[in-house]
Amino acid sequence: MVDEENPAVAKPRLDRDQRRNQILAAASDVFGRLGFESARMDDVAREAGIAKGLLYKHFASKDALFRALVDRQGTTYAQELRSALAEPGVSAEPAQALRAGLAFWLRMLRDDQASFNLTDPGGHDAYDGLRESLRAVIADAVRAAEPAVPEPFPRYIAALIQGAAENLGLVWRDDPSGIGEDAALAMLSAFCWGGLNELSSQRTAG
Repeated sequence: MVDEENPAVAKPRLDRDQRRNQILAAASDVFGRLGFESARMDDVAREAGIAKGLLYKHFASKDALFRALVDRQGTTYAQELRSALAEPGVSAEPAQALRAGLAFWLRMLRDDQASFNLTDPGGHDAYDGLRESLRAVIADAVRAAEPAVPEPFPRYIAALIQGAAENLGLVWRDDPSGIGEDAALAMLSAFCWGGLNELSSQRTAG
């Protein structure tokens, strides 16, 4: 296959899925460096090494490209979080499961490649799917750890944990003079675990 920008350079032919993944990898780098507002489709095409016309054949707009990128990242995060919570010695201990999940989140925030979809959560409705993917995993962990918790409370509890992790994590990451990762994890774990115990006490009393 001949490169559309430089006909003299031959490149291997990619099928549609391979080309899409190539574009998403390039978009992850571009959005990570420039942010959603500043990134342009020209930047993504240049990073991917393709003509802009080919980029538009796969994604009709920057918005559609960003949505696909966040959706893919949300699926990846959810799978990785589920795996972290299923580790031996973690799944059977609610406190350990909570800490493992929160530690996973802080690691993701620290990852520069993840910054494109975590720097300003809420600025684009594509984030809704990412949040919901993570809440679903946390809610399943709550159901497994506390089968007596009736519906729909596991999802509400998951929203509380996810919200606390997201907000503290962003403040922690963006404060260069702040606390270390271990201290941030300890604070977040204590806050969430204390809240869960209080909710459990209220349910028992009720």
